[in-house]
Amino acid sequence: MKSILVVDDEEHIRLLFQDELTDEGYHVRTAASAREGWDLIAERVPDLVILDIRMPEQSGLEMLEDLRQRFPHLPIIMCTALRALEDDYTIWESQVSAFVSKPVDLDDLIVKVKDAIGAPD
Repeated sequence: MKSILVVDDEEHIRLLFQDELTDEGYHVRTAASAREGWDLIAERVPDLVILDIRMPEQSGLEMLEDLRQRFPHLPIIMCTALRALEDDYTIWESQVSAFVSKPVDLDDLIVKVKDAIGAPD
């Protein structure tokens, strides 16, 4: 089963994404911070990470840089309420798979997940 890690400090976003993507057939784990995300990655590297940009402690952009150094081919979807960041060159330079803006269109998110890692097994 393909696995997805959702890293977002907003609980309702984590639960919403987990419910929707689980219903699609993916195995979904969630983390409220980059630190929690790294703990889960240490247990098992996911097939895809959905990463919020604005988080306390370590931002999603910092985590993105670290993920790219350790896992250069890991698909990552960036998620934020800051629409202006969608055009940020440093995000696209890090070869993210996609970008979604909050409030998230769940149908669009599912399409982007499938584009990044394929349909669930």
